[in-house]
Amino acid sequence: MNIRRRLDLLEKRLTSEPIVLQMADGRTERLSGRGDYVLNLVARACRGDRTPEMALIAQSISSSDPGGAHMIELARALLNGPEEDTQ
Repeated sequence: MNIRRRLDLLEKRLTSEPIVLQMADGRTERLSGRGDYVLNLVARACRGDRTPEMALIAQSISSSDPGGAHMIELARALLNGPEEDTQ
């Protein structure tokens, strides 16, 4: 097997690992994406986006990120943090 094909297979395996969210009622939810999906979710949390997948992250109590990272915990903290006072 040539190096190019090995790299392609490795990339597919690394980027296809889902984010597993643990919910308060004991169920789990999965979010899947490719490439910089997790980074995109964190950026959207910084902007305060409120989409169905962002709501799932905000409602979750724990998560398992691809590669053992803790980026979804950061997104959850941003989504559930204090709201900015605009007055």
